[in-house]
Amino acid sequence: MTLSPLSLIIPSLLGLVVPSVIAADLASSTTLTSEQHFVRGNGAEPNTLDPSFVNSGMPGDIIVNDMFEGFVIENSDGQIIPGQAEKWTFSNGGKTVTFTLKDTLKWSNGEPVTASDFVFAWQRAVSPKTGNNTGFVFVTANIDNADEILKGKKQPSELGIKAIDDLTVQITLNKPTPFFMSLMSIKTFFPLPKNLVEEKGDAWTRAENIVTNGAYTLTKWVPNEYVEVERNPTYWDNQSTVINKVTYLGLSSQNAELIRYQSGEIDMTNRVQLEYYQKLRKESPEQIKAQALLGSYIYSFNTNNPPFDNVQVRKALSMAIDREILVDKVTGQGEPQAYSVSPNNIPNYQAPPSTFESLSATQRLTEAKQLLANAGYDQSNPLAFKLTYNTSENHKKIAIAIASMWKPLGVKVELENMEWKAYVAAKGAGDYQVARSWAFGDYPEPSALLEGFTCGHTANESGFCKPKFDELMSQASLTEDQTSRYALYQQAETLLNDAAAVIPLYHYNHTRLVRSTLKGFPRNNPKGNIYAKDLYFTQD
Repeated sequence: MTLSPLSLIIPSLLGLVVPSVIAADLASSTTLTSEQHFVRGNGAEPNTLDPSFVNSGMPGDIIVNDMFEGFVIENSDGQIIPGQAEKWTFSNGGKTVTFTLKDTLKWSNGEPVTASDFVFAWQRAVSPKTGNNTGFVFVTANIDNADEILKGKKQPSELGIKAIDDLTVQITLNKPTPFFMSLMSIKTFFPLPKNLVEEKGDAWTRAENIVTNGAYTLTKWVPNEYVEVERNPTYWDNQSTVINKVTYLGLSSQNAELIRYQSGEIDMTNRVQLEYYQKLRKESPEQIKAQALLGSYIYSFNTNNPPFDNVQVRKALSMAIDREILVDKVTGQGEPQAYSVSPNNIPNYQAPPSTFESLSATQRLTEAKQLLANAGYDQSNPLAFKLTYNTSENHKKIAIAIASMWKPLGVKVELENMEWKAYVAAKGAGDYQVARSWAFGDYPEPSALLEGFTCGHTANESGFCKPKFDELMSQASLTEDQTSRYALYQQAETLLNDAAAVIPLYHYNHTRLVRSTLKGFPRNNPKGNIYAKDLYFTQD
């Protein structure tokens, strides 16, 4: 008899009590430096530090993960371990989850963290009145009534979460959810200081107001320069934390980041400049740290407007890109080529093959030209459009390389560079034609990436909408057996590939430069989380 993953998971979690795990894993022979001040590149200025409003992969993500904490966190191997929760149990066939909080939890102002802080945060985040665009994760997690609340059919108070007492939170799901615990480390599920948020409103995250329940608390935010946090002495595991202060630099330029790293001002970069990676790989490979992530680098089409409402145009542009040259000669940091949005590190899942992946470069180009001709584009009427990307030397190099790959099609491409906030706003408003983008998952299952392409989804920037795709996704969400569920996801992803709503380019392999004296870098965390509380500086 073959047991489904859920039938194996649920019994093992019933009555589960998990011991505390030490944050920074120090050997007895470790000699620490006297100054434990960690300076890291953050990629860009955060839009917000409100956990409920921070999307995964955004600049605020890194900082919020250090300042706040949910029921669970992840260890160095990416495994779920206790955070604010002491234990959790599944009952009612996996549809009721009960979390018991640690009884010593405090906000940084000394007030206790209670079950009602989680209830308040979740009800606030799921409310459509807040304008929050992360509320969909409550539907993804199958929290009872979440879908109806987001559609305005029910009140946030009807969400399937309640405080049994100060230390007990009970969550009701509308169906068993195998990946539920993995979702619980996402920011939207973090608690909020109810009294403070109600008193200060949007101003509660300012340095002079904010309180946090994570390992660090905000001390300074200098717009367009840096954010600074210091250790939170009330954090439940403060005694295991080593780093005393973290400074996050909002540098969008990899060159500026590199210069400051080389001068000793930065301990860990957000990225590695492409040319320098090759040099460093030969001369000093120990400074390079890489993480294979649950995501893909993509170009997104605005399918709502011409010319990209035409699938032949979209397919032609995707087909003409030589991904082998892109990852070998342009990005060159070990990224796998991508012909689908689902990466190759989801256990037991194989994304469907591309219809043109096996063709030679010449065959692809010939077919791409024919597709454009069928759509009415040729030398006398060339396809012209704007390609938008956010400020970054790496994104610029990729855009230039791909534009050159499109030249044989007679395409005229205008490259448009935008600063991060303007770029995010433009994509959110649909004010673009083709844009640099990403597909990223918060848990290791195909739905984590594919769900964002369902009709009307808040993350669906391309405007792709196919009822059959939605039907397959819905059917998969109701299928307990993993093999059958993954087969449905493959069918759905085949439809997405055939529609060419986006161009998958490569799967993420996030590389950074890391100071040799900085220890505690995660061995494996597909979500990309690097908690400052797990790091420390040594003298050697």
